[in-house]
Amino acid sequence: MCDDFDFEVVPAYLQRMALNSQVCAVVGSGRGIGRQTAHALSQAGAKVVCIDADIERARSVATEVGGHAGQLDATRTEAVDAALQQIASEFGSLDVVVDIVGASMGAALLDIDDALIQRNFELNLFQAMQVTRAAGAVMAKNGGGAVVLIGSAAGISNLPNQAIYGSAKAALHHFVRYAATELGHLGVRVNAVAPGYVRTQRMVERFSEERWEEISRNTPLQRAGDTADIAGAALFLCSGLSAFVTGQVLVADGGLLNAPRIMKESSARQIAGAYDDQ
Repeated sequence: MCDDFDFEVVPAYLQRMALNSQVCAVVGSGRGIGRQTAHALSQAGAKVVCIDADIERARSVATEVGGHAGQLDATRTEAVDAALQQIASEFGSLDVVVDIVGASMGAALLDIDDALIQRNFELNLFQAMQVTRAAGAVMAKNGGGAVVLIGSAAGISNLPNQAIYGSAKAALHHFVRYAATELGHLGVRVNAVAPGYVRTQRMVERFSEERWEEISRNTPLQRAGDTADIAGAALFLCSGLSAFVTGQVLVADGGLLNAPRIMKESSARQIAGAYDDQ
């Protein structure tokens, strides 16, 4: 029995939320959830490195948050390794990596070809595995850190026209558990956020306002998500408030998965491309 443990100690919870001077890389930060996550981390005191395939978007967000910008094709293994190692070398550490990269490319099962399968898994699973592996290797040398990936409600429930995207995200959720188990003893936490319907720019362009109203009516919280909702969940998983949380998929869906009615209506409408990570 441990006699020197003080059960009455009350930590400074707001300090646990702070990311003061921690080096945080946001991969896919150029818009939407990625941009909001960069802002969330910056407001928590982090030194933010905004990474995107589009360097101009990365620079724009970096300017907004007073951070730094970098260009990266996250599907290229060697480029991922080099980028994260360079960040750690340039700034002295790499404490947090949030990987927002991904996009749904929905299609009916009988219409899916090999190219669509490859692209879905490349964007929604393979690159995230590469980022996690590279981040874990760098963080292990520096005493640990946190990796946050973006999953999807489509990886938990079988939504229409999401067979490949949902399968990739389901595999990502399972990968999070494995990665957390293997990297935990090195001080590296790995978690994911699984969004439901989120009003990103691309999703707003894809769905009619009537459709958004339908989503709101049939979601328990009576609204679709916004990008700040997902960024807030990511901030929690990056901060010391979640210091004892790893291997978890935090669902941020407004109660979507608890509402069978919307599943039935979505199925009837056969919605393609229901989710968009950025």
